[in-house]
Amino acid sequence: MTIHTLPLSGAGRGRLWTSLKDGFGAGFRWAAPVAMTVLCLWTFEAKLGLPSLAELGHTLAALPAWGWLGASITTAISFWALGRYDSVAHRHLQTGLDGAAARRAGMAAIAFSQTAGFGLITGTYARWRLLPGLTALQAAKITALVGFTFMATLAAIAGVALVLFPPIQGFGWIGGLLLAGFICAVAASFWFPSLRIGKLRLRWPSLIALTAMMGWTLIDVVAAGTALWMLLPDTVQIAWSMLVPVYLIALGAAILSSAPGGAGPLELTVCALLPSADTGALLGALVAFRLVYYVLPAALACGMLFLPGMGRAKSSAPTDADLLGARRTPAADLPATRACAETAIIRQNGGHVQALGFNQLAVLDSPQCTVAFFDPLSGHTLEVFAPLAAYARQRNGSACFYKCGARTGTLARKAGWRILRIAQEAVVRPTTFSDSGSSHRQLRRKLRHAEKAGLKVMQAPASLPIDQMGAIDAAWQSTHGHAHGTTMGRFEPGYLAEQRVFLAWKDGRLEGFVSLHATPGEWCLDLIRIVPDAPDGTGHALVRTAIAAAALENVPRLSLAAVPDHRWAKHTDPGLRRFKSCFAPRWEPRYLASPSWPQMAVSLIELLRLVHRPGPVQPVLQTSSDDAGQTSDAEKNLFDRYPAHNELEQNEIALRAAP
Repeated sequence: MTIHTLPLSGAGRGRLWTSLKDGFGAGFRWAAPVAMTVLCLWTFEAKLGLPSLAELGHTLAALPAWGWLGASITTAISFWALGRYDSVAHRHLQTGLDGAAARRAGMAAIAFSQTAGFGLITGTYARWRLLPGLTALQAAKITALVGFTFMATLAAIAGVALVLFPPIQGFGWIGGLLLAGFICAVAASFWFPSLRIGKLRLRWPSLIALTAMMGWTLIDVVAAGTALWMLLPDTVQIAWSMLVPVYLIALGAAILSSAPGGAGPLELTVCALLPSADTGALLGALVAFRLVYYVLPAALACGMLFLPGMGRAKSSAPTDADLLGARRTPAADLPATRACAETAIIRQNGGHVQALGFNQLAVLDSPQCTVAFFDPLSGHTLEVFAPLAAYARQRNGSACFYKCGARTGTLARKAGWRILRIAQEAVVRPTTFSDSGSSHRQLRRKLRHAEKAGLKVMQAPASLPIDQMGAIDAAWQSTHGHAHGTTMGRFEPGYLAEQRVFLAWKDGRLEGFVSLHATPGEWCLDLIRIVPDAPDGTGHALVRTAIAAAALENVPRLSLAAVPDHRWAKHTDPGLRRFKSCFAPRWEPRYLASPSWPQMAVSLIELLRLVHRPGPVQPVLQTSSDDAGQTSDAEKNLFDRYPAHNELEQNEIALRAAP
């Protein structure tokens, strides 16, 4: 019989090669962990010799009951910590499922995957199976995040342990390298909170999350190492301080190998790092440890997988009484009659209006913290502190009030928060403001200079000369350097269109402008942009004209914004306070408030990062009721010419003022 074959086309050969390659790759990924286990056991047998089953049975029978009981208790503590670890991962990914059910699912997933091996697949399946409301993709993200961060925190803890308690002479420098690498990674993740790989955007855990993860990892591995130590026979005399670092290293090797249960790499690493111990007795302890720490939890996890309703909470979503009635609305929903006009900054820095019950705050969610700007928009101030802390906790972030007033600061202290004075706000009363008197001598001199130079200052018309203003902004940046961001204004056409703008002209040339946030009860100075060669007193004339315009509209309060008020303030704002002092304002203290000093520290360094490395900002589009949601060609052209960016006259926590 003759068999005829048809030749494959080029495309057919390509598909065949791709299928063979993918099949080989999948087979290798499945076979490699098993091969690793076989190789380790073969090496163990060849170099050290495996004990017989009878010897193992004798070792297990000789272990005291208190050892089994103690190992069981410490195993329970270890898995309890692992469940808490999963809650941190859920909060990072904002699944909304970081309650008791998520913790149980996490414990079961780790118990199942660490015994079955192939952790990414088995852990994902277990979490998806046991946690209603969790999608397969979310389960995979949780599993990957837990695995990756656990290895990172384990490396840091192992580094500290090797520096303090090196099991073998010379291992201290390895621990130092591990610790230094972790510190560098944490610093990089803070400075660059997200990483984009093609279309994939990865967001690193916050400092609060990493601290919690390290704490739960420490409890987990110390409890697991203690369980192994409690199961050591009397013939093996190893100090607890020596065994725990050895277990940390062995656990890392077992996880990296992806071998089922880490069988082989764990045992080989422990025995290699403890060469003076009785190998047979040490292996017996490791077998007992596997029974307590691997087999028993895996059996319970399998029971939960077969009966996923067993032990399931009535609701998988966490409940927090402090967050009842919490609701998020866009920055456009800022109340027009709010007391603090400056809260309009959230329209350009990615902020939103956060309702906490009947109370409203202007909030910015950053990778590290939740910042509530100034005082609450509405409601009872004393009621917002616990809900704000709970809201930040759900994001693994710190919470803070930034530039709040004395009353809010006092109530925050009463609620147990920590207070730090950071700024002073310059405030004038437009309706009674006068240039007369010795306190305004410097202002009168500056105004005379501007008038003598032929400067004309007026309120801007509805149609702003945005091209000329943009040129002034570019000139300002070329002189002062790149402006900071996040906590004050920016030059952006849509944003300026919502403000009161005043222009300074000389001989038909625009010399500078100022913009102010405006509400019926307050105006607040935002942007000041003046060309480098503008006449002396241009800024003073612009602000004085704004004060006069506010007086005509019976605005009771005009804020010249804040200046730094801390130890280094004299070095960061040499000209800013002097400029505002010309108007003889009333200086009001402003505070940073946070639930604890550690959260205060995180909030401060995060605000500094946001100031010096502001993220992208969406333009504020102006729409009418007739064409809401539409953007005109003219607006698009403006946004193309002047891309959105953060601008800052002077930020209250910047450590260096622009030259």
